[in-house]
Amino acid sequence: MQEVRLWEVTPDEKLNPILNSEISLEERLEDWLASDISILDPNLLVIGRQVRTAFGGVIDLLCLDYNGDIVVVELKKGKTPREVAAQALDYASWVSSLSAGAITNIAEEYLSNSGGFKSEFEQRIEREFPEELNVNHRSLIVAESIDASTERIVRYLSDMNVPINVATVQYFKDEGGRTILARVYLIDPEEAEGRAQPSPRRVKRSTLKDLQEMAHENGVGALFDRVRNSVKGSLSAEPYDNRVWYKLRRKRGGFQTVLIVPAIPHEKGGLGLGVHATRLNEHCGVGLDRLKTWLPATSEETDEVRGWHGSSEYEKRCAVGLTGYLQSQEEIDNFVAPLRKAIAQSRTT
Repeated sequence: MQEVRLWEVTPDEKLNPILNSEISLEERLEDWLASDISILDPNLLVIGRQVRTAFGGVIDLLCLDYNGDIVVVELKKGKTPREVAAQALDYASWVSSLSAGAITNIAEEYLSNSGGFKSEFEQRIEREFPEELNVNHRSLIVAESIDASTERIVRYLSDMNVPINVATVQYFKDEGGRTILARVYLIDPEEAEGRAQPSPRRVKRSTLKDLQEMAHENGVGALFDRVRNSVKGSLSAEPYDNRVWYKLRRKRGGFQTVLIVPAIPHEKGGLGLGVHATRLNEHCGVGLDRLKTWLPATSEETDEVRGWHGSSEYEKRCAVGLTGYLQSQEEIDNFVAPLRKAIAQSRTT
């Protein structure tokens, strides 16, 4: 597992190391994840905490992903013994048989202070509530670090298409007292998703790897990859049908889609895209006129963004977007570079 080290770059270009600190209590990390599970994955909704199984175990966090599948999140303090993988698999064997009714009951009890299971899912995930729940499931072990045995076991299981992964969350504190969290996956989530075998009860949904292959087959692979690699760290990606929804984290919590990139060519050539100008202006202060200067002159204003899922009543009436196509890596860089800068600046204010 990779060691994470952080340095602060001072105004005079000096590097100050930020020291790693032990998380005082396992429950503290659990509290953080329960309040903001996007630390692990922006497309998860916590539907239960300390959920007791029929086998006598207790699942730290029970989550649902954007496809309606269960994700078991198991936390362990410090070095994880190899038994943790067995425990995660034991919990997975229990959740695999949970009915939609049982999942709804767990979720409604946990989300009783919100707008309810369905509305919370659609607001948090920005997608219609799935027709089926728990067709597939996966396990995620979370720890400050993992031992060599656990790493070997998890890699072996993943190679055998068992949906399991490990995320280490490390806690840092600088000289000014600021606290920083760093998260690293043992197996890249996109790679792990591509390995997992879908249930025969469901048609295999598109993964980012599927869309990448689709883009290359349609002659826009290099452009598609350029966008994907350029926005990493600024926008989170969610595959859906033949396109990728790129989501921006809101300051008040949750995520909103601001960019849609199909994996099929635009009718006029190049790589198509749709941009939600109203949301970028709200979250990053990027006005429509400024946004137009980042995109080719062929881009056009559109009100189609008013129909994007998760739109507020205001957005349904007044939102505006841009639609167009990118034909070169230079055009992509002219758009993505200032977009990344605007997002980074919005996070520091």
